[in-house]
Amino acid sequence: MDALDRWIVEHQKPYTEELRELCAIPSEATDPAALDRAAAWCMDRMRAAGCATREVRIPDVPALAVGEVGAGRRTLIAVQHYDVQPAVPLELWASPPYEPAVRDGAMYARGVSDNKGHLLLRIQAIEAHRAALGELPVRVRFLIEGQEEGGSVDLHRLIDTEPGLIDGDGALKEGGQIDPAGRPSVSCGNKGILYVQLHVRTLTLDAHSAGATHLPNAAWRLNAALGTLVDERGRILIDGFYDDVTPVSEADRERHASQPWEADEARRLYGIDRFAWGRGDREAHLASAFEPTCNICGIWSGYTGSKTKTVIPSEAFCKIDFRLVPEQDPDKLAKLLRAHLDRHEFTDVEVSYVEGERAYRGALDDPLVKACVSVAEEAFGKPATVIPNNAGTSPMWVVSHRRRLGNATLGMAHVGSAAHAPNENVLLAHYWRALRATARLYSEYARA
Repeated sequence: MDALDRWIVEHQKPYTEELRELCAIPSEATDPAALDRAAAWCMDRMRAAGCATREVRIPDVPALAVGEVGAGRRTLIAVQHYDVQPAVPLELWASPPYEPAVRDGAMYARGVSDNKGHLLLRIQAIEAHRAALGELPVRVRFLIEGQEEGGSVDLHRLIDTEPGLIDGDGALKEGGQIDPAGRPSVSCGNKGILYVQLHVRTLTLDAHSAGATHLPNAAWRLNAALGTLVDERGRILIDGFYDDVTPVSEADRERHASQPWEADEARRLYGIDRFAWGRGDREAHLASAFEPTCNICGIWSGYTGSKTKTVIPSEAFCKIDFRLVPEQDPDKLAKLLRAHLDRHEFTDVEVSYVEGERAYRGALDDPLVKACVSVAEEAFGKPATVIPNNAGTSPMWVVSHRRRLGNATLGMAHVGSAAHAPNENVLLAHYWRALRATARLYSEYARA
């Protein structure tokens, strides 16, 4: 056991208690006081690890907690967030979401994987490095925001107050995955997002269903509009939607297809026999990295209570997210969606723009990626997989596009972590390995 391992073993108990403490703060978007407490907690913890800290604030926006430590020829920007997804539905949790519980080697709490566990272990890794390996040979700058789960809508405004915050050489993204075979994954980018809500009204009030022969039903109307968006193979039918998509080289497609992917485990986890849109294993694997999406997140109309109520709904609603690939502009696509509905004679369907964020993909051979692969393989004892980007969204375009920074994940989420769902959890054995990998990264990146 080397000095770093000894430090981690000796600090497992207090570090676990710190994770409990941070995850007990219910820092959802609807609770500004809790967001402030989470930001202050992160500031205090960064200072304890030796960081110089400051808050960046603008009116009515959660604080950006900034911490800097170390020195060297490279600057690594650690992009994290302290806000969490809503914990509802509460009845599906085996233990209360803000009363962190450890059972069977895992900690359960809202935000423990996405993203409080990841942000905390990166701060603890600073402390571990300084104690066991010496002062950091790289400058690490933490940017910890409080709006990521709502699309980081004001992060660009916060950064505009201090543009130097994104001066660096590489960006360590939030999160990181361990696949079902125990292999760490290093992701070099992420998809963007356009999130909209649709609304249609066909009547001034709900009507008796006896009038279904002649009264227009809002649910049917919305259903008809949705049916124009995607074909049976999953291709999005909005004119111009793919115009700005950067073609993926055959070499990049083959490199991604050659990476391990547990298709059978994915089907088992979700209880399905086949993937959507008739996609086979290879096609689904490639689409997850390179294809944009159109997804119905929620849809509601009319009566949904118990027993019966025979009505013709007067209104119908749905929420849609489009996951975007590099070069697609969410603002432009929102206009194309409006034009598509108008062209198909759905001028009565209202479109509300909720959030938008551009995709970002860094170079797969960037020194940061190489360093993350090296330390992940050493800590987890298995070959790492390098993927062009994960299928989710994080604010890496805002942070990285100006200097075309290399991006990478290095973390410990597992296939059953249930991020955004009830019973979110992390395996503590993975946590300690990821902590070791991250501590070593701070030196490895300086040499890469």
